[in-house]
Amino acid sequence: MRRMFICLMVLAIGFSPARAIDFPNDFPTIEALISLHKMIKGEEDAARDKIAVSFGEQSLVTKGANKFNDARTTLDSKLSNGYSYVLLAASLSYTASSMYKLIQEYSEFAQLSVQYSTKKPMVAWYFTEANLACSREIKNIKALYLTMTASGLNVMKASMDEKLNLVNSIKTSIDTMRGIIDSAYCWASIVAVGGFHYDYIWDILNSEVTDEIATGLINQWNKV
Repeated sequence: MRRMFICLMVLAIGFSPARAIDFPNDFPTIEALISLHKMIKGEEDAARDKIAVSFGEQSLVTKGANKFNDARTTLDSKLSNGYSYVLLAASLSYTASSMYKLIQEYSEFAQLSVQYSTKKPMVAWYFTEANLACSREIKNIKALYLTMTASGLNVMKASMDEKLNLVNSIKTSIDTMRGIIDSAYCWASIVAVGGFHYDYIWDILNSEVTDEIATGLINQWNKV
């Protein structure tokens, strides 16, 4: 029984359908694979070339963008410096004009004080008080300038911000002195020309000049 089963298995394998199939020749298959490989290799080379071209174009675009950004940065910097110089020129022009007006106003006030100081002593007091207040502003300007030069900073070689800050500080001090002169001149004119009378003793007692005189006397007393 076992021998019969083995014989049947041998016959079945020998006459199976797979045995009747004709296998293809290896050479056409290899040629096809080689041809396919060449085609793929060609496409790969072409793709690589396109990538290289694309990368080159991208590099050109990147370089162009960088150059554009550099040019824009330079232009922005020059425009910023240009605007800064315009602001500096405007500040200097305004400061020079204010300085001229301050000198003119102070000259008029001094003439009024000289004219009425003997007849109206209060006019001389207002003049003295205004001079004291203006001298403080002048000291502030000198102190600011000395501070800048003491730190080794050349004003002409200072940065634009430092120049603007210096000019604006001077401009503010000049405007303050003009306000002081204007107020003192107004009150002196009222006393000298307007004939307005009131108790001037309070102006004297509340004046900073009185404090300065008192401080000077106290210091002299302490030295004795």
